[in-house]
Parts: sequence; C-alpha cells; structure tokens
Amino acid sequence: QTAFVCMDVDITARKQAEASLHASLREKEALLKEVHHRVKNNLQVITSLMRLETSRTEEPSVRRVLKEMQGRIMSMALLHETLYRSGVFARVDLARYLQQLAGQLFRAHETPTGRVLLAFDLDAVQVDIDRAIPCGLMVNELLANSLRHAFPDGRSGEVRLKLRRLQQ
Repeated sequence: QTAFVCMDVDITARKQAEASLHASLREKEALLKEVHHRVKNNLQVITSLMRLETSRTEEPSVRRVLKEMQGRIMSMALLHETLYRSGVFARVDLARYLQQLAGQLFRAHETPTGRVLLAFDLDAVQVDIDRAIPCGLMVNELLANSLRHAFPDGRSGEVRLKLRRLQQ
C-alpha cells in the first residue's frame, strides 16, 4: 500500500510581499544615507559661517568661543560623514571615529609638527549614534583643553587617546 499526499500552495502573494519589503528597506536606507549626508553638509556650512565670523572679530575671547564651537560642530559633522561613508547607520566604529576626530582637531589647532605627539591605544568598540555623539564631544573638549593648556611656552609632549572595551 502506497499513499501519497499532495499539497498545492500558492506563494505568489508572500513572494510579492517579500519583494516589496526589500524594496522598502533599500529605499529607507538610501533616504537615511541622504539625511546623514545633508546633516553633515549643513553642519559644515555652519562651521564655515562661524569661521568667517571668527576672522571678522578682533576680540580674543569671542574668537576663542567661536573656534571652540567650530570644533564641537565639526565633531558631529565627522560622525555623520562616517555614517554616510560606511553605509551602516545602526553602529559606529568608535575607535576609527575618535582617531579621525583627534587628527582633525590636531590639524585645526595648528599644532607644530613634532612638538606635541598624538598617540592612540584604541580597542575596537562598536556603539550606536546616541553614544557616539557624546563620546565625540567629550573627546573634542578633552583634546582641545589639552592642546590649549597642557603645553604652555612651546613645551613638547604627548597626548594619548585610549579606548577600552569593558568586559560584560
């Protein structure tokens, strides 16, 4: 005795729904990428306007505040550029972002070559954008203060940026 069971299921609707979901996901990823790109560009425009204002004023305290604000804004712009270039919007390679941020900050402070060295000791750490922004702002402040106050009278030295992953 042989028994056969035959079943016929039309999966056309399911396949169409899957294709629609994939298309929607690609559209949302493209839109998110465009948003990060526009945010980065807008932040860079704001920084450029602040740079113009800095060059127009002779007041040292105003110039200092404007330069500090430029650094903060550029740290956020760099994060959005990092997200835009990577195409991954849920997580940020914090070590790479902080390395780029520190290098950008050293260039902006026009630190004489060889006088103040920048050293990195960074673990690979992935964080979401809500954690990366405050980290970038804190590192920006710490490095800016180090460059401004830790090496008076042309002293040389080293600034070390260290990032460790906590074991959980």
